[in-house]
Amino acid sequence: VNHRPLEAMVFNQLLASYERCLARYPGLTTGAVSGLLGFAGDSFAQRVEAQRAGHKLQLDGRRSFAFTAYAVGWGALGLRPWLVFLGQRMPGRSFQDVAVKVAAHQFIWNPLVYLPTFYATNGLLRGQDLTAVLEKGRKEYVGALLYIWKVWIPLSIGIFAFVPVQHQVFFNFVGNLAWNTLLSLFYNDKAVSKQLDASENTDQM
Repeated sequence: VNHRPLEAMVFNQLLASYERCLARYPGLTTGAVSGLLGFAGDSFAQRVEAQRAGHKLQLDGRRSFAFTAYAVGWGALGLRPWLVFLGQRMPGRSFQDVAVKVAAHQFIWNPLVYLPTFYATNGLLRGQDLTAVLEKGRKEYVGALLYIWKVWIPLSIGIFAFVPVQHQVFFNFVGNLAWNTLLSLFYNDKAVSKQLDASENTDQM
């Protein structure tokens, strides 16, 4: 039995429903989808961590809440308004327009807005004090930023060059499903913290 026509029909219906909701309730829809993908990405990351350690998965509810809450706020109040702004200021898809949007997104928005708010929100929602939040951000900032650039510069070029503005948020969400998993693994990787601590101690010798 060929299920492809049925699958295509279901996908088209879901996409149409998403676009209707996006047109009526852009902020709410963006936040809900972003939060869902944030939760999915972090949950998968926790599963990967449990498998690596040889443990049975026990979902860390506070960690999931912090990651999901940030994703909701970021999708509704950060990513969507920013992409709309870029689309309005540079609506074309010429080489120059794409280059400027990628540069603004990766070298201004991500280092100065996205990464600091991610570390602050996740740390505070997980019960860390401000000193601990700032210390973790200071140690991991450069590594996390390089990680972002490795993943998102190629994706951003493709999105800004080939995807219409009204669908750019959606395609960012698709990329975010994998990115949220990678970011959660990086943020919660104790080995990363140990390596940074060791490097810092070596520098001080």
